[in-house]
Amino acid sequence: MLSLDDLTHLPQLEQLLAEIAAAGPGLVVVAGLDPRSGVPPGGEAALLPSGRATIWRLLMRQILRARPRQRATLVSSADAAPRMPRDLRRRVHLAPWRPSQSAAEAIAEAAAGGPDLLLVERLDAGSAAAVLQAAAGGLRVLAQIDTVFRGAEVAEHLLELGALPELLAALTWVVAVERLPTLCADCKEPAPPDAEELEGWCQRFPELEPLLRAGTYFREGNCDRCGRTGREGEVTAFDVWQGRHYAATPLEEQPSRLPIEAYVLGLAARGLLAPGDVRRLEAGRLRRTYRLLHASEQEVVEIKAALERRLAELEAANRVLQQRTEALISLESIGQALIASTSLSELAGRLCRNASQLCGADRAILYFLRPESQSAEVLAVTGWDPSLVGKTLDAEPVFGSQVDNEPMDCRGLPPGVVRHPTDVTADALRAALRVPFVAGGRPVGLMIVHTSQKGRFAPGEVALLRAFGNQAAIAIQRAGLTEALRAKIDQLEAAQVELVQKERLEREMELARQVQQSVLPRAFPLVPGYTFAARSEPARWVGGDFYDVILLDADRFGLVIGDVSDKGMPAALHMAQVHSLMRAEARRQRLASGSDASGGVLSPEVVLHTVHRLLQELGRSDKFITVFYGVVDMPSRRLTYVRAGHDLPILLRAGEAHQLHGDGLPLGFPEMDELYFSQETIDLQPGDRLILYTDGLTDAVSPDGRVFGRERLIAQLRSWSEVATAGLCDAIFAELAAHQGSAAQFDDMSMLAVEVH
Repeated sequence: MLSLDDLTHLPQLEQLLAEIAAAGPGLVVVAGLDPRSGVPPGGEAALLPSGRATIWRLLMRQILRARPRQRATLVSSADAAPRMPRDLRRRVHLAPWRPSQSAAEAIAEAAAGGPDLLLVERLDAGSAAAVLQAAAGGLRVLAQIDTVFRGAEVAEHLLELGALPELLAALTWVVAVERLPTLCADCKEPAPPDAEELEGWCQRFPELEPLLRAGTYFREGNCDRCGRTGREGEVTAFDVWQGRHYAATPLEEQPSRLPIEAYVLGLAARGLLAPGDVRRLEAGRLRRTYRLLHASEQEVVEIKAALERRLAELEAANRVLQQRTEALISLESIGQALIASTSLSELAGRLCRNASQLCGADRAILYFLRPESQSAEVLAVTGWDPSLVGKTLDAEPVFGSQVDNEPMDCRGLPPGVVRHPTDVTADALRAALRVPFVAGGRPVGLMIVHTSQKGRFAPGEVALLRAFGNQAAIAIQRAGLTEALRAKIDQLEAAQVELVQKERLEREMELARQVQQSVLPRAFPLVPGYTFAARSEPARWVGGDFYDVILLDADRFGLVIGDVSDKGMPAALHMAQVHSLMRAEARRQRLASGSDASGGVLSPEVVLHTVHRLLQELGRSDKFITVFYGVVDMPSRRLTYVRAGHDLPILLRAGEAHQLHGDGLPLGFPEMDELYFSQETIDLQPGDRLILYTDGLTDAVSPDGRVFGRERLIAQLRSWSEVATAGLCDAIFAELAAHQGSAAQFDDMSMLAVEVH
């Protein structure tokens, strides 16, 4: 297992880390900066992951191993403590803060418990003051902070985060870490420093003089292996600072016990880095910091621009939706009023004939305004060339720029009409009248009538044509809308066909849902001393969750719950396959001579290994499956189980909630032929309740974006501790439904509860 010795290259650092591990009360901070989104990888100014969290965990292990009897409390927003050796796992108590708590409140509550070592995963503006307060109160505190600063700069940064100056004396150590690219072993070239430069190093860092004088120095080379960069691999550089009394010694006068420059020189003497890396150390840090700030600013600008574009798209879509809604409403009302109307062309022909009869006109032509294209279409003619029907003209020359309800005298041929050489009667036309068709203050059409019988139309004829125009405007408008309505009806009929197809598909999906539900057990086996209950809600018609209680022999039964990494029909098919394999392998007995931990029953570890192998043999898949499988020995009430990447089960015992641990990767990864599982055992007691569930429960989101979470699940389980097992499942799912409200369900949710009598 990785230790601090694997990452240190100078004995001076090992001595300082030993001092830190043996130190008394105070705050020890591990500082380092990890990359942010938006910063492109590669290049001299690129930021490598500092490895801060790894150093923090390794230092925690070293401190706990230095004091075998002491225990630690970890304050974290995570659901589980960091991975550590089994001998230390029980010595670290996890104290996650509740959603209603702030980080400072959670730290103060954990410190009040008086642990030997208080662990804080993240030091920031919300927790800095509380962490220093706990250290000033006599606790040993180990925390980590995401920052580019080192040494005394970290102390000044804590002041900027809100820490009180009088509490800064509790800051005893700062271990700053940074990852640097190492020289390529194939192409690095010897580059001994000149005597003057070497003498300057030895005077500045006398504690490293033997190493610096005996060192072998190199510079970057150029080869294909390192991509012509001269660098390959990474190494951790350390800066160790020990705090002094703040009032007695100003921060700027408190140098590091082991400056990072000295450590980098030591790495250069060992041939891992180039001496020039020391000179470029601060400049490189400034460049990387600038790139992080620039990337953050650019990301904010891009997010703002994206939000603005999205807002504009939503506003445009809303306007289109409003227009379409209004159009549909109008089409519906017009369709009811014009049920008996004829087609637009037939109506136009009748209007031309009727107008000629009213005023004694010899010729008539009717134009229809197409507002969508701002054009005038010839709908019908009387006396003119019939080939004019359907001709399209610009609207402006035909209708003019102003709306006028009154008929007007006009001269010449109608717009779009060309005098035919054979049309000798056109010279005899003496009077012409423009009759506008206006409905609702808007022009919808225009009729021009000509006569050769008189020099002008009489006032009575003009009045008749005015009344006729008013009625014709409504009729032609209705006919035009009816025509548009027919086109819309055709579209609606096509949409209705699609709706019928959708309903048919939904019926088929409901049948698939019923088939899948039949795969899950409706009734559990009757096992003396145990009661079972379960509930499942897929996110879609069908889902990828499964659970089961499997009778193995007279003294044992198996518990299994799983979650396929997908939703819908693909996940359901994969779920059915895995469920069948689990039942088949769980019931396959070992030979009587088999020396297995569960006697004549396959151990959970063996079952999951076999299922994983069978899944690979059945075909490569892009899905994986998390599984919890355990075997209960009824006479001894002992549960032997394996966790293949599944959520930690919850054991309710005497009003307290415990999480069952265990390591293991999910099943079905195509690139992993063999998986490691840690097989665990636990003795059950009468009154225990074991809760198995999938992550859809804890990941359920409310309409305002709040996650249901493991802590709330545990709280609900405690509050319903007196309810029967079946009622417990219903109560939890009722809480989930209330939490989700109108929000969509994004993942399948399943729960299996076991009660021991």
